[in-house]
Amino acid sequence: MVQPDVAIVRRDVADLRAMPSADSELVDQTHYGENVQVLGESDDWRYVQGADHYFGWARLDDLAVLTGRAERYMVAVLLADVRAAPRADAEVIARLPAGTGVPAIVASEEQPDGTHQPVPYHHPHGWRETHLGPGWLTGYVALPELVDVRELPHRHPTADDYLKTAESFIGVPYLWGGTTALGLDCSGLVQQVYRLNGVALPRDADQQAMLGRRVEEARAGDLMFFGAQSVTHVALATSAEEFIHAPMTGGVVERGRLGGDRNLLLIRRYLPDVSTA
Repeated sequence: MVQPDVAIVRRDVADLRAMPSADSELVDQTHYGENVQVLGESDDWRYVQGADHYFGWARLDDLAVLTGRAERYMVAVLLADVRAAPRADAEVIARLPAGTGVPAIVASEEQPDGTHQPVPYHHPHGWRETHLGPGWLTGYVALPELVDVRELPHRHPTADDYLKTAESFIGVPYLWGGTTALGLDCSGLVQQVYRLNGVALPRDADQQAMLGRRVEEARAGDLMFFGAQSVTHVALATSAEEFIHAPMTGGVVERGRLGGDRNLLLIRRYLPDVSTA
């Protein structure tokens, strides 16, 4: 997982341009006080995604980039067990998918003298307490299955980040409407891959095909859209000819290659073309 910086718009109206130039096409606008994700940079411009999911280049002077981060945890495995007690042998009462936020509450237990001490599990403070379901049932997640958000890479996501995340889902069964490692459909897969790297996409493939920029040849990290006349399937490109996707009912997330009975309709890119070095 990668956590890009967040910035707050500090101008009344900030223009988003197609390229990092004041002469470039105006593609969107953000308003004072809105949060944007910072996904790339070029000199005094930043490539951002606004609350409406649109992408564009904003002047750095129009943004206040936030650098401080509070303590909080996220699930760092495909599925984290939530147990009824802070013990490795306790009943599993729920499973949280990758990227789920978990409070920083340290699980503790009452001692004979009436004090409370942290419950260990591979770490002095080895469990985090959470609450879920009707009545806010208390559950416990093992610290080794979580990551402190402050320890995540805080930088712009790259194509390699997307590929590594997608590869972790290979073998997950296809499930129409699925968005977790218990089952995924095609758009759910790419949505989760991007989300775990700080980029928001709409839920359905035809909606995802409306964002980003249309390109003629895919490179790693782009999305490939398929269908006869309209978009019916989406895959994450690993090269100009290959991809990872959730293919169909009865299948699993797997690698594929252009050709066969799938008709490639278009390719969309969500990362900036300008170097972020």
